[in-house]
Amino acid sequence: QERLWFLDQLQGSLEYHIPFAFRLSGELDKQALSSSLKEVVNRHEVLRTVIYSEDGIGYQKVLSANDWDLVSKDFTNNTSTLSKDLKSFLSIPFHMEKDYMFRACLYELDEREYVLAGVFHHISSDGWSEGILVGEFMQLYNSIATGKKAILPPLPLQYADYALWQRNYLEGALIDKQLLYWENTLDGVANLKLPTDYPRPKVQSVSGADFSFSLNGSLSENINSLSRKEGVTVFMTLLAAFKLLLSRYSNQQDICVGTPVANRTQKELEGIIGFFVNTLALRTKITRDISFTQLLQTVKQTTLEAYDHQQVPFEKVVEHVVKTRDAETTPLFQVLFTLQKTTDSKQIALEGLNLSNYEGTDKNTSKFDLTVTANETDKGFTVNINYCTDLFKEETIQRMAVHYQRLLTAIVASPFSLLGQLSMLTKEENHQLLEVFNDTVSDYPVDSTLVGLFEAQVAKTPD
Repeated sequence: QERLWFLDQLQGSLEYHIPFAFRLSGELDKQALSSSLKEVVNRHEVLRTVIYSEDGIGYQKVLSANDWDLVSKDFTNNTSTLSKDLKSFLSIPFHMEKDYMFRACLYELDEREYVLAGVFHHISSDGWSEGILVGEFMQLYNSIATGKKAILPPLPLQYADYALWQRNYLEGALIDKQLLYWENTLDGVANLKLPTDYPRPKVQSVSGADFSFSLNGSLSENINSLSRKEGVTVFMTLLAAFKLLLSRYSNQQDICVGTPVANRTQKELEGIIGFFVNTLALRTKITRDISFTQLLQTVKQTTLEAYDHQQVPFEKVVEHVVKTRDAETTPLFQVLFTLQKTTDSKQIALEGLNLSNYEGTDKNTSKFDLTVTANETDKGFTVNINYCTDLFKEETIQRMAVHYQRLLTAIVASPFSLLGQLSMLTKEENHQLLEVFNDTVSDYPVDSTLVGLFEAQVAKTPD
């Protein structure tokens, strides 16, 4: 929280908005909807906590839930401008000193069609928290809409309790031991230098866009099968393949990629909305003369060790490892990789309503050069690449997506092959490389000498 507050003070923090949008079809009880969301805000103090500052030091105050309201907008006659207005609503900056850290808006399209849009600020929430919000909201709405009393178990803790515990717990020998691990592991790590389409700005850009694609069913099954055989998680397999891709693109062997962890290591924290997620920097050396299975085991070991040392907040790792800060890039890593399991919206049942995801909330911001999110669904894997538009063109990201799929296909077909033997090129690229670029045959006189050919070439070359 402290890190995000400092960041917001410096440059704003639109890239740390967490938006969502659902389409609701059917008989909607608007009062039940508003009351349900308001009760969630009331239950979780972190959603109504503001941050004041005095002499540059932040301190918190918890607001009453009474003034939180669901915004309503009538779009029955102008649905064509819905997406534009929705994106504008989700992009309204949070004012840390006065705003609730969660806001929501109901768009009425007609008597039976609605869009419910909401946005958290990351300072009060994380991906896990979204599931808590949906679960509690669903239970509260269904109870109120049917005239029953909603009974949710009292929360054992609030986020402030956890924050105080963390400050007291992460002192002395424990944090020193964990920090020593990170200092040794990340010593001398270099920035990833991917080839970019545009010069890197002097100050890190947060402009972004998304590109999504799916892995076909057979490839997804083969990835799962390989993971089981090698005794690793699917995340480790997908990450190892992507690190190999980054190594090819950057021509670097030392590859460091970030990944988020839920960091809810105590059972009491599982039902609390808040910013618990921590970020780990996973560093791997990649050489052409090892097999993919060897790389996979290395990634597994690195990942498990990182999990054992996940309690140190990322900003403290940065403070101890990074000697000089660079405004052009994020510290320690420039690419984030994560795996999520997508919840089927059919599992979210509201009384008298059909609910589905509303497409149209793509973010136009980026926290890193690339943020790669793999989603595990019943039909296979989908992948979203959030990229910095001040560095990359969309066609570059599309080509990277194709190369990643080709590399995964080569890996599952021959996991014991050396890394240098695994191809990521398409048939067209192979043809261009092997036949077009290598088509250098020329006719020379039989009695030509090397010196003569060189002199002839020099003579033809303009001054």
